[in-house]
Amino acid sequence: MDVLSIFEQGMIMAIVSVGVFVSFRVIDMPDLTPDGSYVTGAAVSVILMYSGIPWFLCVFLGAFFAGVSGFFTALIVNKLKVNSLLASILIMTMLYSVNIRIMDAPNLPVPDGGNYSSEKIIQESNKLDDLLGDFDFQDGNDIQEKQEIKKVTLSPLKRDNRFLVLFLILCGSLIILYILFKTEFGIALRGFGGNKEGIKNLGMNPNILSSFGMFFSNFLAGLGGAIFASYAGFSDVNMGTGIVVTSLASIIIGEILIGKLNFAFNIFAPVIGAIIYQFLLAVAMKYGYAIGFKSSDMKLLTALFIILVIGFEKLEVKKWFLLKK
Repeated sequence: MDVLSIFEQGMIMAIVSVGVFVSFRVIDMPDLTPDGSYVTGAAVSVILMYSGIPWFLCVFLGAFFAGVSGFFTALIVNKLKVNSLLASILIMTMLYSVNIRIMDAPNLPVPDGGNYSSEKIIQESNKLDDLLGDFDFQDGNDIQEKQEIKKVTLSPLKRDNRFLVLFLILCGSLIILYILFKTEFGIALRGFGGNKEGIKNLGMNPNILSSFGMFFSNFLAGLGGAIFASYAGFSDVNMGTGIVVTSLASIIIGEILIGKLNFAFNIFAPVIGAIIYQFLLAVAMKYGYAIGFKSSDMKLLTALFIILVIGFEKLEVKKWFLLKK
């Protein structure tokens, strides 16, 4: 069991979990869009890496377009008065096709060479080319082949210092999140989650707050997807399936461990939960085979875990064990 890899994957999952934390806990809008926006972040970042632009810009733009999908979810909720869960399912379904369009395939590998990709272009002459003289003949052959050498962007997560890079990205995200929610706008955003009617009475536009909250939530989900694609070496249209459930499990694990304190500590709940979840996943994968456990059972166990925890809180099992009425 590679402890360092578990921490690395836990930090990536933590970024996504913090995004889900924003929509579920801060603005109180259940959102399943991250199942699709996570892939959007990955797809856009990988396709941009083939253009040779800087890696951080690829990742940022991937996260940005993922955030835009969250904005559209909020738009449907605010303008069409559709339940946020249904709106997010609709956007998530649309993103499946959009992500394939972006990658032009169900999956796409991250470029692994400096001067990658010779692109072959085959053109055939036609009568119009002959008349205009736009086509160059080579040795009497009417087929021309061109090869273009493109510079591509290499992922820094393929190097030995990827733990440091992931740690800096996670810390930077948490610091930005903390500063944001300490501003007047951030406090209003938190107030929106706690009392939506109260925000209206204060004369603030709840549509703007919900749109920004959903954008930021999916921005972080897309950021996690973009980073995971660079880390794993590929982007796949199915890689986001169940990411919301996994994030919820991380949030719940973190909240069980540190409890519900002030906002600054609550931000760390999904981070701690995501890393512990990755440890539990690694242990289950390593030793679970002895009792017939399969890797495909992990999502089933994750969902059962969430149900048990919610049931634990609702049924007040603590009182039941203590024989209190």
